[in-house]
Amino acid sequence: MPYVSGDNAGDNAGDNAGPNAGPNAEPIEIYYEEDGDGPPVVLIGGLTSTIELWAYQRPALAEHHRVIAPDNRGSGRTRVPIDTGVRTPARWAGDVELLLDGLGLDRVHLVGGSMGGIIAQEFALTHAERLRSLAILCSTPGEAHGVPVSEQTLRTLVAGQAPDATADQRRASVRAIAHPRSFEICAERLERYEADKAAHPHSTEEIAARQRGMNGWESYTRLPELRVPTLVMTGDTDVLVPPGNAEILAARIPGAELVTIADAGHVLMVEQPEAVNRALLEFFAKH
Repeated sequence: MPYVSGDNAGDNAGDNAGPNAGPNAEPIEIYYEEDGDGPPVVLIGGLTSTIELWAYQRPALAEHHRVIAPDNRGSGRTRVPIDTGVRTPARWAGDVELLLDGLGLDRVHLVGGSMGGIIAQEFALTHAERLRSLAILCSTPGEAHGVPVSEQTLRTLVAGQAPDATADQRRASVRAIAHPRSFEICAERLERYEADKAAHPHSTEEIAARQRGMNGWESYTRLPELRVPTLVMTGDTDVLVPPGNAEILAARIPGAELVTIADAGHVLMVEQPEAVNRALLEFFAKH
């Protein structure tokens, strides 16, 4: 199985130090899969997802690009023990740098969904020279300046991800973040997404560490400094991370483009893959 291995100290005392820096370095093996050939695209997933989140992007994007999809630290087949593994946007951004270096990639199109959008923003703000473009999907500029995340929806989502979650809880967690009619429109795709969550659960401790690591994080005050071509995308009925967050991101990032996907909730890449893929490919072609 393909892995990139190395030491990442990207969260050194809360700064944005890169891999192999400082006393807090820890080894990590990043699992990834790749498809296609061409200008590279890296896909970063969210709080409770694995690379399966991008199952309906990878084939379409791979017709024109080399597509790399890693599992985040603590997700899927990328594992770091929770008692030693730090979970913050800066540390995850260090993992992205480690992945690019390990694969010999100079500049990439970086796509992040939900928490992956936070990671992508952090990487873009600290490693802009490594990016051809940035795409931020269903994400936020941080709690302090964004439209608040639905806490009830978040609790339902997390409950369905636990190792001891019932089938009903897993189904409820997906229903909570999808468009109300998505299980009628794309039931098979959502059931595949749900099955992956059952196969790769996250412990309560892992989720708690991620949430702690994101407490206080914000990009809002830094976004006007961003000099990377940026696409911001949201589903029109996202109740977990409301669309107002995308509007804020697009307004704060110089020259950013905003795309709203109709009839989509928080997992727009699963619910409306054709629209998402079309928007991404058209954007990449310009950059």
